[in-house]
Amino acid sequence: MLIFKQLVVICLVLSSVQGDSVAESRELQAFRLAIALTEGGGKIDYTQTNADGAVGAYQFLTKYWDWYSSNAGYPDADINDPRVQDAVARYWFNRNYNDLGSWELAAIAHFAGRTIAFEAKQNGIESVMNIQDSTGTTIGDYVNKAMQHYREQIELYGKIDKDVAAMNLPDYGQSGFGGQFKPEEIVSKEAATVLDVITNAMSDGGRKKFPMNTKADFNSQVPKQAGSMEDAIYKTRINRLKASIK
Repeated sequence: MLIFKQLVVICLVLSSVQGDSVAESRELQAFRLAIALTEGGGKIDYTQTNADGAVGAYQFLTKYWDWYSSNAGYPDADINDPRVQDAVARYWFNRNYNDLGSWELAAIAHFAGRTIAFEAKQNGIESVMNIQDSTGTTIGDYVNKAMQHYREQIELYGKIDKDVAAMNLPDYGQSGFGGQFKPEEIVSKEAATVLDVITNAMSDGGRKKFPMNTKADFNSQVPKQAGSMEDAIYKTRINRLKASIK
């Protein structure tokens, strides 16, 4: 599970480095992932539903979906499209944070609605912590789980940044990469390609369609010269960074 979370975080980092059309701060990325993990019981599932009519990784209620998606700039959007789920979640999580002033209150807004979140802002979070949903989950339980996932994602971001910085990547300037490719670099690229396949297979409900033992499959498909799966994770980001500089 830890490796899976690291892969998700790295994909988010790479998307921001490569100039995704909708930029996210590290905090917003971590919060969005935290909510998805909380709603999915520790995994991200864009296809999940529940008895109350909630759908997707962030469990938007279908009866309010048109309102959520239209306000986010995606009228008539398909709630089953993972990209739309991400975009609508990104908009509302950012808006809730800006309106309410904290990620804890943003989590309350997502779980219990903005009205209760504003009450919590005015009267204190403790005043609403015992309110329950239809499943018996309290606001307090939900917020605690969400913020634990949030702290874990922020910690992973920090670890990735620290390890990459320690590699002392050369500054290619405006001229791009002018050196010669070495065999180990080619092997690393092959490792990165396999890692991308594994990551894609594990996301968007891919575990159901393509179950795998991640590290075992990686080791069986990548030459030993590429090193461990953990090494390949960081090499993947380095290769993407080089590509974005060219």
